[in-house]
Amino acid sequence: MILENFKKLEDTLPADNFIRVHKSYIVAINKIRSIEKNRITIGDTEIPISDTYKDSFFVVLKRHD
Repeated sequence: MILENFKKLEDTLPADNFIRVHKSYIVAINKIRSIEKNRITIGDTEIPISDTYKDSFFVVLKRHD
């Protein structure tokens, strides 16, 4: 039930500004401070990038360069 609602939330957010990076995380692309290995830093918070979302995450990042 929760993941279904999370998917609905993901679908309502503008794809140009937000991306899913983990089953439990959607991030605002413009808030990403750094990317190291399989982790994103936003502010003082580190967020994992899961293998499931890794490829699509880097494709979207290349479009934002």
